Amino acid sequence: MKFKLNVLVATVILVATSTLWILPLYALVAGSVKSLADAMGSPLLDLPRIPDFETIVRAFNALAGSMLNTAIIAIPATFIAVLIGSLAAFAIYLRGGRVANYVPPLIAITTYIPYQALIVPLISLIRQAEEVLKVPLYDTLHGLFIVFLIYYTPMATLLMFIFTNNLPREIVEAALVDGMKPMTVYRRVVLPLLGPGFVATLIFMLVQMWNNFFIPLSMTRGYEKHITLRIFSYVGQAGTIYNEMFAAAAIGSLPPLLIFVFLGRYFVRGLLTFTGGGR
Repeated sequence: MKFKLNVLVATVILVATSTLWILPLYALVAGSVKSLADAMGSPLLDLPRIPDFETIVRAFNALAGSMLNTAIIAIPATFIAVLIGSLAAFAIYLRGGRVANYVPPLIAITTYIPYQALIVPLISLIRQAEEVLKVPLYDTLHGLFIVFLIYYTPMATLLMFIFTNNLPREIVEAALVDGMKPMTVYRRVVLPLLGPGFVATLIFMLVQMWNNFFIPLSMTRGYEKHITLRIFSYVGQAGTIYNEMFAAAAIGSLPPLLIFVFLGRYFVRGLLTFTGGGR
């Protein structure tokens, strides 16, 4: 009887939580296919009287350039950050001792600092680098790429160390005893074992960079260089084009959603590896 009651309570909580998540998504999709008059004159949760798919086409055409810019920045920055993070995590793992005891907590502290507090000194550093290198960095795609890389590499290192620290040490030590160099051990032994964790970190980092708003807002002028800024541009001072804003938000959130749909099992597998459930 007690077990059935617990199941019932868990089911009610699950349904209530799912409803809270589904309602905004439903409103977003419904609003995306409404005409402007329909979006402004009808309740948010009402279905469109006559679906207007031209709204989605207009929003996609407006967002295409920003989505491409975001992909150009986020995809390579994610891969490089996770690659550097995995190498750093492996180095910490090899050193062990005090390095493994103290360095990861220090990295964790840097990742816990809100980027709102770090962005001003980071932009100042970018400005100084511009003067030294004589290369424009602020309000450029490559400048935003560098800032993303600087900010997210410590986070990638911390996540990869969590996965690396679960590796069987005897396998790594046996490879080193056999005469393999550390980089060879990393490439042939560690990286294949870290596959699920590597992919899980890639997915997490990519979604973080894709959805980030404050760093692109601080590092660029205008709205064209990142998808979140372009979506924000629909909120105007004179008025808001609600239907196109809904369509833009739906289109902008589609790539992270597709990533989880097609690669979600690898993300879960990486988490299970971390918890020991994948062994």
